Amino acid sequence: MKNKASIFSLLIINLLLIISCSKGESKSPIKSEQVNKKVHDYISSLIKADEIPGMALAIVKDGKVIHKKNYGLANIAHKVPVSDSTLFRLYSTTKLITAVASFQLIEDGKLSLDTPISKYIDNLPDSWKNIRIKHLLTCSSGLPEYKDFDKKLTDKNLMNELIKQSLHFEKGYKYEYNQTNYWFLKLIIEKVTNQRFEKFVKENQFNNKKNNVLFASNSLVDYPNRVSKYQYNKKYNAYEKTTYEAGNRSLAGNGLNTNLNTLLDWNKKLDNDQLLKPETKRLMMSPFEYENNSFPFSYTWGIYGPKGKQYYGFAGGGVNAFMKFIDKDLTIIILSNGFKNRPVIATAITYISGLIDNSLVRKDRMLNEDIRLAFILNDYNKAVKKYNQIKQNNKDINFERGLNNVGYYYLSNSQINKSIAIFKLYTQEYSNSSNAFDSLGEAYFNNEQYDSSRVNYKKSLELDPRNKNAEKMLKKIDQITNINNSYK
Repeated sequence: MKNKASIFSLLIINLLLIISCSKGESKSPIKSEQVNKKVHDYISSLIKADEIPGMALAIVKDGKVIHKKNYGLANIAHKVPVSDSTLFRLYSTTKLITAVASFQLIEDGKLSLDTPISKYIDNLPDSWKNIRIKHLLTCSSGLPEYKDFDKKLTDKNLMNELIKQSLHFEKGYKYEYNQTNYWFLKLIIEKVTNQRFEKFVKENQFNNKKNNVLFASNSLVDYPNRVSKYQYNKKYNAYEKTTYEAGNRSLAGNGLNTNLNTLLDWNKKLDNDQLLKPETKRLMMSPFEYENNSFPFSYTWGIYGPKGKQYYGFAGGGVNAFMKFIDKDLTIIILSNGFKNRPVIATAITYISGLIDNSLVRKDRMLNEDIRLAFILNDYNKAVKKYNQIKQNNKDINFERGLNNVGYYYLSNSQINKSIAIFKLYTQEYSNSSNAFDSLGEAYFNNEQYDSSRVNYKKSLELDPRNKNAEKMLKKIDQITNINNSYK
């Protein structure tokens, strides 16, 4: 089975932001050669394991770029390497830029977090009129998702359809990721500034750079230096370019395309208070108090990781991330153009941060990633040997995550026998894990070994009687075997 703020925290965040804004000496000297080698070795392994066509990576520590490198190909067909000129589409990481644009207007007194959106958007239903700017920025508006409707609808017709829908929940109740929030922010920014959204952003965040900043949510159009996002077609065993067209209404949510150097310049201006004043940044990154208080999120800036190792930012399209460890004055930017086997961006951020700063090490995550890479990049016997060495030296670490991820890596690539071997190892290593037997049951099921699948799902259910997936699969197996027996 696949692994499926209080005032005090606000004060802590503000304190961390104040610390990050100080322009003192570097607090912990970095041995750049050692760091570069460790980071390069990890990224090279990641790219090879997950078959990432191209990537650009930068790490900024204490205001200095300590690692910056381009990897692989921007264009597979023509073998064009990733370069400093390569424009990557940021996808949902664009939302950070939209948040800054909103807070620039708040700082100038042209917007307020508490202003109802009905002041700027006409003909909204009565139940929508008290939704505020802050609810859009924190994904707590309860608005219906416009992406659920025909993308060919004009903005006017889409709005007419959208307002017929009920709110998903009362404003401010909880976090719910939603593109409609950012379409509405785009409309509001354009109403307030009397400018196109993209023009306002270029002028106020990117010094109107024309060649290095492109707003386009259309994957069908070729722009100079812009890479296409590749997805792997397992039927043909080849990469293909994505063809999704989101339209101009998506520009504030996923439409920014830029290169690594331009994003580094933007980060420097943000850190040096050239985009927003320190108090405005503190507000933007302060945790929002949802009524159900179940998800840590600020004003569009996600908050990730455990206390003491938290970082802020956003990831986009499974291919990029912009993350800041505020109290460590550390920023990590990952830009890529696709993958065969979807890498977990959060794991990459966690791994890299641990290489940079010992206080950010999350040993369990990093070692589980080592296990995953060891099995993918080596033959089975060599990988098992390395796994046993790591396990012997780290008896306090649970390696279920790594083994489970490897098993599903092979399962997703139709290497079922390898998947079964890994999941068998998983059940041997963690004989009390319901998840281990559930995963092995799935692999046997996919290989049409229904008796073996049944045995493992029953064991999983025995270990965890709440396992609804095992219950469902056992019923499914019974149905299949009964049908098969009826034809004998």
